Amino acid sequence: MKKNLTFSKLLMLVVIAVLPLSMMAQKVGNKNLRPAEKYWYIQADGGLSINHGDLANYDGWIFDDFNHYKMIALQNWNAHLGVGYQFGKVVGLNLKGGYGLLSGHKHQQALVLNGNADQTLWNLGLDKTNYIEGNLNLTFNLFNIFNYNPRRVINLVPHIGIGGIYYQAGDVNQLDADDEVATTLARAKEDRGLSYTVPAGMEITFNLAPKFDIFLDYTYIFTGTDDLDQVAKIAADEEFRIINDKDMYSQFNLGLRYKFNDPCDIEKMAQKKIEVRAEPDPLVKGEDGNVCFDVIVTIPEEYFEKQAVLNLRPYFTYDGGEIELPEPIIFIGEKVKTNDKYDFQVKYKDGGEFTKHYCIPYQEEMANCELMGDPMFYVYDGNIYPTQDEIAKNAYFAQGATVKLADGVEVKEEYIDEEYTDTIVSNNAVKKLTYFFNKDKYNIADRKKLNNEADEALKSLLKEGITDFEIKAWASPEGEEGHNYELSNNRNDAADKQMKKVAKDNDIKITGKGYGEDWNLFIELVQNSNLKDKDAIVNTVNNSSNKQKAVKDMCAIYPQLEKDILPQIRRAEVYVNETVKTPVTKTRKVKVEKK
Repeated sequence: MKKNLTFSKLLMLVVIAVLPLSMMAQKVGNKNLRPAEKYWYIQADGGLSINHGDLANYDGWIFDDFNHYKMIALQNWNAHLGVGYQFGKVVGLNLKGGYGLLSGHKHQQALVLNGNADQTLWNLGLDKTNYIEGNLNLTFNLFNIFNYNPRRVINLVPHIGIGGIYYQAGDVNQLDADDEVATTLARAKEDRGLSYTVPAGMEITFNLAPKFDIFLDYTYIFTGTDDLDQVAKIAADEEFRIINDKDMYSQFNLGLRYKFNDPCDIEKMAQKKIEVRAEPDPLVKGEDGNVCFDVIVTIPEEYFEKQAVLNLRPYFTYDGGEIELPEPIIFIGEKVKTNDKYDFQVKYKDGGEFTKHYCIPYQEEMANCELMGDPMFYVYDGNIYPTQDEIAKNAYFAQGATVKLADGVEVKEEYIDEEYTDTIVSNNAVKKLTYFFNKDKYNIADRKKLNNEADEALKSLLKEGITDFEIKAWASPEGEEGHNYELSNNRNDAADKQMKKVAKDNDIKITGKGYGEDWNLFIELVQNSNLKDKDAIVNTVNNSSNKQKAVKDMCAIYPQLEKDILPQIRRAEVYVNETVKTPVTKTRKVKVEKK
């Protein structure tokens, strides 16, 4: 048995054990996680060949030959070209072929040439066996099994395959005491041999850019022949019993990979504020009682990813509410093929200016309002979602910054102000109790003491005859935005279930939803804390292009954030609507009748 075989077998068993997990990871998906990229790639690699045959002098470690025979060992090199396909998040397949050289020395071992045990030989050296090899490899991205990220800087990728080697065994030389060549015992074989191979190894991949990787790869190659060096061993205990182990070799290479993928970086799109405006500005109420205007969107060149979708939601906002427009503006990338409804298709290289016309009935609130727009980007997954709520529930998305399109509506007719008394009947939502959760969890039992207090408060409300509740659930602002949105919805469901459990036979009505990460409360808690550098923390987070990462970095520097601040944000608040009647003096516009 050749040394270091145990290590290589262990590596192979680990890779085989990972295979069922990796296949499962391909099938089980979360719609709020990034969709998998599937692509072809080409690669080239080269480096050192390491001989593990009979004429290799390692003693307990595979690089021992380098310590004693650096000049010979460094002559052992190999190079490959290959092509591959990545099937999804974890599993890939590649085919590669290459050329290499092997040489080495062996001391203190009885050896024979070509299986002839008539003469025992010692201290032999191998001079440049050359080989041509090809193999088909199955690859597994270990990190993507648990958290898929095609832009991760470093990945660990084991591989296993099957292939063949076409080789010509080199000269075998007798060495003297100074390891100099004394006699050539066997010349290089004129004919080439052919054998199967089983390569198994591990690759550390460094993502340089969306289309480029460099990688370090160590591969151990098992062969079906003992003839790579023309030599076999004789057992030490029986002089003429030949050990017919198969020859093996390994490769330590540096490589470059080019991927024919079509990366869709919606986060990068969302970070750049697009130019959106409305004409006219300010908006004007027409004689027909409608407010008509154009929304004009300017998309820069080389900006709109080819598989991206942009849902731009225009709306009126005023003190106390919003007015939705009938439909959003939907843009799709040039490689999105769909029969679903959309407004504009944008070419990546060209960009362009796009105009959509709106005409809606005038409402009184439009007199003091602003026309705003919320952009939401997502990777096309076979569906065009008509609303941003549906995008958030079903797709991997990135939210862009809100933009102002125009000021409120001017009314060209002449009006005067008239005061009158009115009674405002309002249903004010009053917070009554709160359920708290642990980090990245939505289990009520995790915060038993606080949540027991919430249960007692709920029982008191039920005794008062209150049966109509609303839940607002939140997540702390670290981690991916889509994940936090899903986590807050799960916390809403957990609070709903707990309240119904406490209510038992009481007929109660519960509405609610998750609101994602609560940036406002995070800023408020930090500003009201006794943290020494609280202003610096707030400024750092507010000015960061990646706020979630900024919060994580601040937690590493200021542990009090994780200990005291963030736990207060991981919550589900329960509100009760209370009807309030308030007499107020209002001013209304009265049209001046023309004489």
